[in-house]
Amino acid sequence: MDFTEEVVAVAARPDPYADVTFEVACAATAFLIYDTAIHLSDEVEYIWQGPGGWIKWAYVFIRHLPYLVQGTILTLVGASKNGHTWSSAQCRDWIIYQLTLMEALTLAVEIVLIARIYAMYHRNKVVLGIVSVLFVAEVVAMITVLAICIPKISFNSHCIIVSTPTIFSSYWTCSLAFETILFALTLVKLFRSVTCVLGRHSIVFVLVRDGTWAYAIIFAIMLLNTMMYQLVKNTLAGVCFFWELAIMSFAGSHVLLNLRKLALEPHGMSIGTSFWADDELLHFSPPPSRFELGNTGAAVIELQNMASGVTVGEPECIS
Repeated sequence: MDFTEEVVAVAARPDPYADVTFEVACAATAFLIYDTAIHLSDEVEYIWQGPGGWIKWAYVFIRHLPYLVQGTILTLVGASKNGHTWSSAQCRDWIIYQLTLMEALTLAVEIVLIARIYAMYHRNKVVLGIVSVLFVAEVVAMITVLAICIPKISFNSHCIIVSTPTIFSSYWTCSLAFETILFALTLVKLFRSVTCVLGRHSIVFVLVRDGTWAYAIIFAIMLLNTMMYQLVKNTLAGVCFFWELAIMSFAGSHVLLNLRKLALEPHGMSIGTSFWADDELLHFSPPPSRFELGNTGAAVIELQNMASGVTVGEPECIS
């Protein structure tokens, strides 16, 4: 066998890492479809039968678009596994398609997280203004990184990324930094404003609980994805891409679903927020009277405390 034949043989040899990447992508898609299916009844009850508005359509986008797009990408990957090869231009179009979805999904989830901050800080325009400026800066930075990096990304003949520019990791670093700021604002509001013991049906409890686990899993998958693209120079570099789509969709949709559920359930309506129950009203509803508080007094009073900073003595409070 001469040198040319050896080169052709190596090029034709299947890439074992490509199979791993494909199997991991299938697992991420299956997880997302399974999670969607088991929560379909809650989705129908609290999203589709609830009030209309931007929250409903944000949920649809965050929950359902990712697995549909993952299906189209898996179809292309499957064609590659069956021997189809792609031109460099086609591979570049393919990665633009994938990263455009990633960017849109990331921004949609972050808008939901910003809405949480806006609700927690009682429509504070200063907080909203600062967060909005940081958000715009993040978007500009991420798009700039993509514009610089996409022409320099290397693919194999099956359009699987094998190497990326060093600056490509900055794409995820921007989002990690911004979401860390949002998480810090959540903790600041919790520690500075809430002095009463939080019940499990408290709006603040739900905001902090969901904000914490959503931040943790999004941070973890983004960091892992960044490290893979930065450190791995073969087809395993993109092994976490599908899982990032899945985790972003999972986190964003559950944050919205849990808040809508809390707002529309009988105990939820008494805790004083119309932000998540009625999308047209971006404010907390007026606090009920002492007679209306009943057994949910602590939950309502803590929202009043968030607005005024005054500690109300009726609920059991932490000294």
